[in-house]
Amino acid sequence: MRVAIATTDGMVISKHFGKTPEFCIIDIDEASWTWQITERRENSPACREGGHDAAAFEKSIGIVEDCDAVFVSKLGPHAKIALERRGKQVLEVFGFIDETLEKYIAYLKRKRPKHRDVMTEHPCFSDGSHGRRGRLHLPVCRSCNIQCRFCVRALSSGEERPGVSCGILPADEAVATVAKALSLCPEITVVGIAGPGDALASPVALDVFSRVHEQFPHLIKCLSTNGLALPGNGPALRDAGVRSVTVTVNAVDPLITSEVISHIIYEGQAIRGAEAGRLLIERQLTGIREVTGLGMAVKVNTVLIPTVNDRHVEDIANAVREAGASMHNIIPLIPLHELSHIPAPTCAELNTARDTAGRYLKQFRHCRHCRADACGVPGKSDFSGELYSGRIMETFSHG
Repeated sequence: MRVAIATTDGMVISKHFGKTPEFCIIDIDEASWTWQITERRENSPACREGGHDAAAFEKSIGIVEDCDAVFVSKLGPHAKIALERRGKQVLEVFGFIDETLEKYIAYLKRKRPKHRDVMTEHPCFSDGSHGRRGRLHLPVCRSCNIQCRFCVRALSSGEERPGVSCGILPADEAVATVAKALSLCPEITVVGIAGPGDALASPVALDVFSRVHEQFPHLIKCLSTNGLALPGNGPALRDAGVRSVTVTVNAVDPLITSEVISHIIYEGQAIRGAEAGRLLIERQLTGIREVTGLGMAVKVNTVLIPTVNDRHVEDIANAVREAGASMHNIIPLIPLHELSHIPAPTCAELNTARDTAGRYLKQFRHCRHCRADACGVPGKSDFSGELYSGRIMETFSHG
């Protein structure tokens, strides 16, 4: 974030807003909580010899237009109202800049929502919100960078499982779709992107989140990904308003991973076998560390596959916990594609896996296997048909 400080020497906050000859501009890095002076902007004081220059005042306001907060020793009510109407935080304080910024950064840290605060309204993170709060999935991602052996992406209006949607929603229709969804289901607190491909296999999801966040900043933005492209995207996700990330991690052993996926696409190359598993795991854990370090909450999804990873869930839970994940969601295999011959785990097998993993991470036990275009309160209402009826949706590859 950026702040403007009324000063004469770059050391002390010492000037009245209408009398300062310059503003010292400081950028605060909200990831590392470090700050630096980036420039000093000359100002023509609006208050002169007891008079008030309206043109100079407007120029002063314009000088700090790109700043989130303004620090002054004093200012009049007219200036305070004008700045606050433009969304600026105004602080009247006299003192050394470094000491004041230290206190201000401590305030920002306290003000930043913690995982439990944000997630109390997320039906896929909070037991208390499940069945009460709604979520909307925007199906804007057509491509995927991984082929899981159990995954079949499909166009369908009837199947209830991940990877399915009625089509691809154009990015420029996302904001209008959110508005319509809220009119159908006011209980919606979360806008998510969960496919039908991977949300980070293309830049579309980031673009859509930015547009939606600008119009609906009060809604939680949640992204689901396989994690291959997560490293390096953390700052962009944060800037686009994303505060919760779900990463699907089905193994932390390269050989087991190679039994779950047939290949990955990385830097334009198809990679298979244990090498694909090693690279995927490395990037998943790196990505989780990155986004949790930026203040995002991470839930890890694991598809429980009997005879493949059912004896591996303890290792998965331990590894993702150490990387920073705060919740684990073990979901049963839906036997499809290359793994259609493996039966889904029984309820007893699923409960055993959750109890084992629960020694390391809180377990979420209410997953509904939501579609990529889901809309409504999970398990209680479904407005996806009404939301997308009459639309001509784009198609995508079923690979």
